[in-house]
Amino acid sequence: MKTLKKSALAVAFTAAAATAVFADPLSDLLAKGDGGACYGRMYDEAHLAKNKQQATRSVRLSLMEYEEIEGTAIRIQFVTKSGQFFVAGSCAWADPANQDIQDKPLIEAFKAKGGLDCHATTSEDGSSAEEGGDFPVDLRDGRSIVLYMPDAIAGWPSFDLSNPADFFSFGTEDRIFRLDKTDPALCSELDEKLP
Repeated sequence: MKTLKKSALAVAFTAAAATAVFADPLSDLLAKGDGGACYGRMYDEAHLAKNKQQATRSVRLSLMEYEEIEGTAIRIQFVTKSGQFFVAGSCAWADPANQDIQDKPLIEAFKAKGGLDCHATTSEDGSSAEEGGDFPVDLRDGRSIVLYMPDAIAGWPSFDLSNPADFFSFGTEDRIFRLDKTDPALCSELDEKLP
């Protein structure tokens, strides 16, 4: 009987260890949020007065698991001094993250080892071969994340996605955004209207 219990414990321990090896922070985060997570930040006047070169007024970001793409969809809304634009794409957990094809950092400011490797799309159905830009996300503890943007990214000025994406540029003060987890309802419009 003791041998049987020991065998059962050994099997359970092995299964738990295997699960821990294959689990990643993105999967864990999405599992806790029923397949999705919503983040946002609105910059107040005091912050913008101290950071006069910052054009971004607010950011909303949705991560949602999709079996159709065997991965995670990312959707972002940037509201700036001159208007708004939307970015859509996909992300996957990588350790290490933020690496180009020559294993060099895509974005120098990103210092985390693991994180999300994300890719922006340039067409509504994702079929365009044109690359929309790559960017990493530091998941931190899941309660807040840090989004790192390149100097330009593909996006749309509205929810009308009938035309291919344009490229939107980021100034030097608009490339790193700490976002906090928020009510999933605040991302529902992004999830409904972006690919």
